[in-house]
Amino acid sequence: MLKKTVFLVASCSALLLGCGGAPETEQDVNEEVISNLLEAGFPLNDIMVADGNVYVGRDAHITLQASREMLQANETSEEQYRTTNQVGTGVTKICVNPTADFNTYPMLSQGLDLAIANYNARALRLTFARGPTTGCTANITAQTMAGTGGSAGFPSGGLPYGVINIGTGLNTYSLNVNKHVITHELGHTIGFRHSDYYNRSISCGSGGDEGDSGVGAILIPGTPATAVVGGSIMNSCFRSTETGEWTSTDITALGYLYGTGGVAACSSLNFVAYRGQNGTQISCSCPGAGSGSVWGTDTYTDDSDVCAAAVHTAAIPSSGGTVLVTIRPGQSSYTGSTRNGITTLSYGAWNGSLSIASVTPPANCTSYDFTSYRGQNGTAIRCSCPTVSGGTVWGTDTYTDDSSVCAAAVHAGVISTSGGVVLVTIRPGQGSYTGSTRNGITTLSYGAWSGSYSVSP
Repeated sequence: MLKKTVFLVASCSALLLGCGGAPETEQDVNEEVISNLLEAGFPLNDIMVADGNVYVGRDAHITLQASREMLQANETSEEQYRTTNQVGTGVTKICVNPTADFNTYPMLSQGLDLAIANYNARALRLTFARGPTTGCTANITAQTMAGTGGSAGFPSGGLPYGVINIGTGLNTYSLNVNKHVITHELGHTIGFRHSDYYNRSISCGSGGDEGDSGVGAILIPGTPATAVVGGSIMNSCFRSTETGEWTSTDITALGYLYGTGGVAACSSLNFVAYRGQNGTQISCSCPGAGSGSVWGTDTYTDDSDVCAAAVHTAAIPSSGGTVLVTIRPGQSSYTGSTRNGITTLSYGAWNGSLSIASVTPPANCTSYDFTSYRGQNGTAIRCSCPTVSGGTVWGTDTYTDDSSVCAAAVHAGVISTSGGVVLVTIRPGQGSYTGSTRNGITTLSYGAWSGSYSVSP
């Protein structure tokens, strides 16, 4: 990977140093690799030799074995873009082992930790660990090189490529840029091509096609066939403003190739990056109530702490759970409130929003004793109602806390008699409650009572 506007150039004469013979010397090996790459469809002007190794796309080292495998028939289904070779299912824990020199560069070292966390947050069938450690089924060495870019290679024999090279010049860049570049190079080791391999000028400002031919650059289903600047961590060149966060396209690609059906931690996702993708839904997990700031009620700003917002909106209890986040348009204002121990803030206009729902079906409302929540005003509980056939209720819109919740929800017009999910919000006791008839339910009047609730969708 290169910094935008910084390029490596190799002339044809630098590549074609002699011909023929079995690959016995380093030169012979490289010539076969080049020959195999040309046959696989890579253009000559995108193949280079540096430090005795053959590279394509300026940063992907191709071994002899990997080049031979590119010529084998692809028997997998069509799979952003991947190489023909992938990491086998026998690899479950990839240990990334930095050299002593690598560890002397604090931004590189911290960037490695963040890149590893990037992958592990995706709940893949592959986990990454910083070595040395135990239980490794594959190893990658993280070492330094000159410059401000990085290089790596593609998988071979079911194993990830064994080395990533990270430029020491990156130590002067932000931690986010280091995270981005190292995540990018690790992506190559497990089989990701550049998302703009077909036109490097998209992210680099100039440059051509790295080569396709349907063998070495296979489109991953569910991802766009075209690239945009900032659209993927796997863009050919990086910018000084990179955040190091996965894009939605990256997440789709990772999940398709190496997913398990698990969900990522909500704290690992940058929901601002989904702004404008209204209606998009992302499932993620919360270990408990978040500790960050939240703006809004039910509809929240997209930079809010999702886990804290999830507890506030009663999607999960304070002990945590899995939530479904839906991307919404920006709002002209957001109103704060206090619910379930979480106080949110008010705000004016903001360009992106989100709402949060529970993935786990809520418990039956009849399993709750709402009088036990008396005094916890503002606390909200999601619960489900089966078919409603009756029940005693006191009040209108605000009900005594010993009333039948499901009958009250029908009375309030929140659900029909066929049932549904309701949000019960604990309210203070009232001096009196007035009965009425609505939606086929007749409620009763009552005097003073020590606890109340209201119901909403």
